[in-house]
Amino acid sequence: MSNRETIRHFDRRDVLRAGAGLLVVATASGCGFFETDPDSAKGAGQKGKEAPSLKARVEKGKLPEVGKRLPQQPLVVKPLEETGVYGGTWHSAMITQEDVGWLRFSLGYEPLVRWAPEWEGVTKTKLLPNVCEKYEVLDGGKEFVFHLRKGLKWSDGKPVTAEDFDFAFTDYNVDRDLHAYGIYELWLSKSGKPARFEAVDDHTVKYVYEEPKPGFLEEIAGVSGVLMFLPKHYLKQFHPKYNKNANAVAKKAGSADWINHMPIVTESWNNPKMPTVNAWIPRNAVTKGSQVVCDRNPYYWKTDPDGSQLPYIDKVIVDVLQEVEVEVLKISNGDLDMQLYQFGTVRNKPVISRNRSKGGYRLIEVEPDAANTMIIGFNQTHPDKKKRAVYANKDFRIGLSHAINRQKIIETVFAGQGRPWQAGPNPGNELYNEELGTQYTEYSVAKANEYLDKAGFTKRNGDGIRLTKDGDPVAFTVLVVSDSADQVDAMDMIRTDWRKVGVDATVSRVAETLYWERVEAGKSEAATWDCNNFDVRTGSGGNHYYLPNNPRGSSRFGGEWAKWYMREGKDGEEPPARIREQLELFDEMRATFDPDEALRIAQQVLEITKEEFYYIGISTPPKDYGIAKTSLGNVPKSFSGAAFHMAPGPSNTSTYFFKAKA
Repeated sequence: MSNRETIRHFDRRDVLRAGAGLLVVATASGCGFFETDPDSAKGAGQKGKEAPSLKARVEKGKLPEVGKRLPQQPLVVKPLEETGVYGGTWHSAMITQEDVGWLRFSLGYEPLVRWAPEWEGVTKTKLLPNVCEKYEVLDGGKEFVFHLRKGLKWSDGKPVTAEDFDFAFTDYNVDRDLHAYGIYELWLSKSGKPARFEAVDDHTVKYVYEEPKPGFLEEIAGVSGVLMFLPKHYLKQFHPKYNKNANAVAKKAGSADWINHMPIVTESWNNPKMPTVNAWIPRNAVTKGSQVVCDRNPYYWKTDPDGSQLPYIDKVIVDVLQEVEVEVLKISNGDLDMQLYQFGTVRNKPVISRNRSKGGYRLIEVEPDAANTMIIGFNQTHPDKKKRAVYANKDFRIGLSHAINRQKIIETVFAGQGRPWQAGPNPGNELYNEELGTQYTEYSVAKANEYLDKAGFTKRNGDGIRLTKDGDPVAFTVLVVSDSADQVDAMDMIRTDWRKVGVDATVSRVAETLYWERVEAGKSEAATWDCNNFDVRTGSGGNHYYLPNNPRGSSRFGGEWAKWYMREGKDGEEPPARIREQLELFDEMRATFDPDEALRIAQQVLEITKEEFYYIGISTPPKDYGIAKTSLGNVPKSFSGAAFHMAPGPSNTSTYFFKAKA
């Protein structure tokens, strides 16, 4: 399998609807589930070395003393504002049982290496040791060595050792039975062979590739599916290498076989029996009940500067909701303590803002991850040669761009937030390019007509519609996903703008499944979507907005070119020379380990994007937002919404605390 064929796309907005039953829970020691008062109201500095609820268990002989639960070198975390106090329950919410991303980002952000709290872009943000005590990059990026924390323990008290890393790599990530359709590219050298894993000793592991592996550290700094270490002592019962009855175990649990069962039991939010290193551990599976209830991990391996074991908060309760509207109501009523994502739209902001005093919360600013509210792609590899000639005419696309009254769309659809912008990395991004973003965004009927005339469409029919050289009207259909209300509204306005300059567009609102069926088949004439930023390090994610590197993502403007690229000339259609040059630069960027050099090459890639003008964009996205109770300390005033950063995880949620009442 070609490495190019393993590109995957992660989008936190993709949540499915699922049912939720009832969950009956009983409290353990410590605060009640619906309390937010700390165990101690004496303030910082007098809280002791562990939570009172854990201290009580130690005194009863049910738990080792805190010094024996922590590693030799705990990770000392400096709180954002102040040292906290123990106690309370963090109330949160997720939209359907599929919204596991919120659990991973808020409660389970404990990768081997972690992003620094302040996001400066994927090439500039520091990568810090987390589960590992330190790490080394050797031989120009071919070898990665991780030194583990001695005495680090799983939530069941068992030690974390190199065996857990060996199991994750050998028996999970590169097990060909588990990955019959191909091993994930992260684990492979260019030859297609897996990296060489070596357990140097009980607390040192290394991964060795045949050539430098750009993006390796950046990707393992996430928690969206990359499993670097797994509790072998628990999971080996599900693997036939260690248990000949693994299939029987899987079938008893309701799975077809061990291969189907392993991905289920290795997801801690689906399987609360699996030991973790997270600050809070679930008491029930996300698929079981209307809430996910989590208790503090007594073996959590981080402390504050006073040497007090984290987390400060005793419990977390995450309500499983079916509708965003219910989440908005809960926020407005003050039922949720800290929340990001899903609800933070322009449409919901008035009611969220209006109820701040009643709900006792403040707004958190979230820099959007998207690069544009809406882009329009014309199919330049359309099977109809005449249509292709129209859509591939750059002057035609420039003319249509100038014809759009973007400011009116911004005021009408996006509540006045944002500015006219093409498909380009947004302001604040490390690849921000003002010329790319602003070219052809001026609203000018005169310029629109000038470029459409230049494109060769000077004659018109009796209805005022421009004609091609063959006498056909310049008319086409634009596909819009019917659930994308903002894009539907914007496209209706754009259709009117284009009609004024003699171009006839029909807007077709379709279900997303039908949309992709037509677009991926190369049958669309024009289609809308939103736009993400360019990914310098892994070469996946949003790069297909900027060049034809992915047959699905690029199919709105150049699907046949993308097939040619992905399948190394064995399929699709060879693109023009300048686009081939762009794809070669893209490959060079992906093979470049030095982040500064990779950034320089990425800038060259985007210069060609600017020249080719693949997409017509509308505007920069409105700022997102979240909420936090005013009584909740150490929560940042703002976050980055960058998918790579996985907010709020890097802000050290284990240091969040409820302030003592006066």
